[in-house]
Amino acid sequence: MEGDAGASQLNPTGGQETEALDDTDAPDDSVATEPTEQSEDAEPADSGEQDAVTRRPEHLGRGWFAGICAVLLLLTAGVGVGGYLALRSHDQSEAIARDDAVALERAKECVAATQAPDTAAMAASQTKILECSTGDFAVQANLFAGMLVDAYQVASVNVKVSDLRAAVERHNPDDSVDVLVAVRVKVTNSQAADQEQGYRLRVQMAPADGTYKVAKLDQVTS
Repeated sequence: MEGDAGASQLNPTGGQETEALDDTDAPDDSVATEPTEQSEDAEPADSGEQDAVTRRPEHLGRGWFAGICAVLLLLTAGVGVGGYLALRSHDQSEAIARDDAVALERAKECVAATQAPDTAAMAASQTKILECSTGDFAVQANLFAGMLVDAYQVASVNVKVSDLRAAVERHNPDDSVDVLVAVRVKVTNSQAADQEQGYRLRVQMAPADGTYKVAKLDQVTS
């Protein structure tokens, strides 16, 4: 009897352990199901955030692209304008250089005409001086040519130009060009032979008849 009672007392204990085990297993099932429900509910939120993240870079990308295009257009326009201005400046510089070359050459020719070699060459020199003259100097040219003829005849003058140089001094608002001309000559007359003389002239060359002519001629003393 005692042996049976001992066996029967063990059974409830075993049953309690089984129930205890069952009780400990039950919370595990409830805990396991809760995350599943939360994960299903969280999926739409995650999907919305992903869509927002996806849309945001696309929006920024269009803005940056438009900004870059605008900058490139501005740069292209700036390069075009700069190129046009540079080309125009280059053309103007070339035109000025060509005009200066013509003015220099004409100034030397006209000054050389005032240094006729002898009386026999005076007629050609007078014609050249008149052809070179314009403006106020044209009025003086006839008187100047007549004085040269008289001086040559009285003193039996012979002139040799040993050096003649010219350079542009400045450009004037009326498009005339001031040219400095340096002349060295050897003069032979009834009093002496081969006297070397040097002087400088400021010649104002004005555009006239498609070329440049002497509008003013002054001796530079300093």
